[in-house]
Amino acid sequence: MSVFSLQTCLILSSLLILIGCYGIIIRRSLLLIFLSVEIVLNGVHVALVAFNYFRWSGLEAGHYIYMLSIGVAAVEAAVGLSMIILIFKNSGTILSDALTKLGEDKEENK
Repeated sequence: MSVFSLQTCLILSSLLILIGCYGIIIRRSLLLIFLSVEIVLNGVHVALVAFNYFRWSGLEAGHYIYMLSIGVAAVEAAVGLSMIILIFKNSGTILSDALTKLGEDKEENK
């Protein structure tokens, strides 16, 4: 069995996804949660490239899907970071507890 096979690539991909999910569940900082989401996306990209290489090596559609996925991840990164910056400007912290406090100010003013 070769070290570089579909099974080993999928194991690596699933480990990246599990590490990212663990980070999303455990972390309180929005920035670290955002980085964990990026780790999950990288795990998906590894699986996509592995399937393209081992199953559809003659087709170019896998390359196009991968590039589209990278573009979507870049847009997600820009929007996510801008949201984190706005939350920091409004609340002074990047902890996820600040998100629950955003709705409380509106209810107290009524």
